[in-house]
Amino acid sequence: MTRWTRAALVALALAAATAPLAAQDDPRLTDALRIAQEGGSDSARGIVTRLLSSTATTDTLYPELLYTMGLVSRSIEEMRRNYSRIVIEYSGASWADDASYRLGLLDYAAGDQAGALRNWDRILNDYPDSRLIPTAAEWAAKAYFQQRKQAQACRWLTAGMAGAGEDVELKNRLEFLNGRCAAGAVQPKDTAPGTPATPATPARTGFAVQVGAVNTKAAADQMAGRLKTAGFTPYIVQEGGLFKVRAGPYADRAAATRAAEQVRTKLHTSPFVVQEP
Repeated sequence: MTRWTRAALVALALAAATAPLAAQDDPRLTDALRIAQEGGSDSARGIVTRLLSSTATTDTLYPELLYTMGLVSRSIEEMRRNYSRIVIEYSGASWADDASYRLGLLDYAAGDQAGALRNWDRILNDYPDSRLIPTAAEWAAKAYFQQRKQAQACRWLTAGMAGAGEDVELKNRLEFLNGRCAAGAVQPKDTAPGTPATPATPARTGFAVQVGAVNTKAAADQMAGRLKTAGFTPYIVQEGGLFKVRAGPYADRAAATRAAEQVRTKLHTSPFVVQEP
């Protein structure tokens, strides 16, 4: 086994342990994966190969078959070939974001950061509701930081933290990486060091639901847009070099708490209640 192949398999193993990848819907494919995990890779490939040969390429099952074949492939090249077919020929399938994620891992393990980022950026741009965005954000942010492209890394981290939901460990890792974004935030030229930032909105009173704190106005606007689309009234407060995205305000804490639960349910984030001065 070459060093390249070994690195790729290590990367795939690490990602598979943490990424919320889609589960196979067809019980025959579930059985094939179980057989492969028990050491019967050849038998598993035989099952999937027979299904591929007997299934029309226009069948909605076909991209799932390709993805499963990628999982049980005997070589990196075969994996890449199957995942690439999904991305190119079945971009509207529910497996396309998973395939892009896997291709990104293969490229990253091979040292092709540009290729990896093209695949991961495809998820963020073409599949904005993908459950893989938080996990891909950790990899993409690291790659962009390595390329000294902080704005792109921070854009990914903003999206990742917004969708991390109740995965506390992943959220902590993303927030740790995001510390580099806050540390690199540029203070406005007309503000002297140590001077409190001017709020981006007029002063408000009562209680609010804070959804996130990011280091750029563009990222805050994106988060506020998601809040508005979900039916909330968003606003942005600039404090300490961060743009804090909130919904409200609400007259009392009870109303804000109810709104926070609604935000958590609709946007799969971890909001909390704050009191405005």
